[in-house]
Amino acid sequence: MEISIKSLQQFQENFDRSHKGRVPFFEDLSGERIEALEHLVVCLVGEVGEFANIVKKVRRGDFEYNAVSPDLAEELSDVFAYTLKLANMMGIDLGAAYLAKMEKNREKFGKYEI
Repeated sequence: MEISIKSLQQFQENFDRSHKGRVPFFEDLSGERIEALEHLVVCLVGEVGEFANIVKKVRRGDFEYNAVSPDLAEELSDVFAYTLKLANMMGIDLGAAYLAKMEKNREKFGKYEI
């Protein structure tokens, strides 16, 4: 089964809109709601930190990579979920934005190709 970024964004938005909590799972972000953006950025960075902490422990020999690979996949999925949330709440088509950025990268890094 092929899954598109757009369908994943929609799945995440449906999930977020169907859940309520002290901090809303979904809000439209705007200049007036910068604290909601700040909250999501802190959440995203926290998940990246959890991923990095596992990598750090593998590097120093606390764990074998293969033993913690499922944990790394879970943390990376959390990073991806927050990325989808941010894109949705900011009104960004993540697939289109990614392709546009890759075109810029192709131009930027093309000079380094052999």
